[in-house]
Amino acid sequence: MCNYYYLHHHHMHPCTRDIDMVVHYVFCKYATVDEAGAMIPCTNLQYDDSQNIDYTDPCAMGGCLASPDCSSGGCRLEELNGRWICCQCRRGGNQGRWCRHRMRGSPDTFCYHVCCADCQPDTKKR
Repeated sequence: MCNYYYLHHHHMHPCTRDIDMVVHYVFCKYATVDEAGAMIPCTNLQYDDSQNIDYTDPCAMGGCLASPDCSSGGCRLEELNGRWICCQCRRGGNQGRWCRHRMRGSPDTFCYHVCCADCQPDTKKR
């Protein structure tokens, strides 16, 4: 029998998004894998009420987790409409979560700064 319960993910400052509630599965030996490689719970899926959560105060039971969207720069990237100027190397045209511009003083090194609160939107059309 597979079980499931809910986890909560906090967004980190300066992100002002609400807490994300996500389903977490504990798979049994009867779980299967689909063609994309994702696990699928068995047909005897049960809610684990020992992991019950108070939706008005999800932190009361502990288990606070950081949102992977925030910690990876995804929330900030979305706020900047997917295009940003790096606050570290000051160059724009970035479209992913990390700045991939070459460093001026060391051309074989990339910036790799993760999009953060100090990075600005890049409004130039390319």
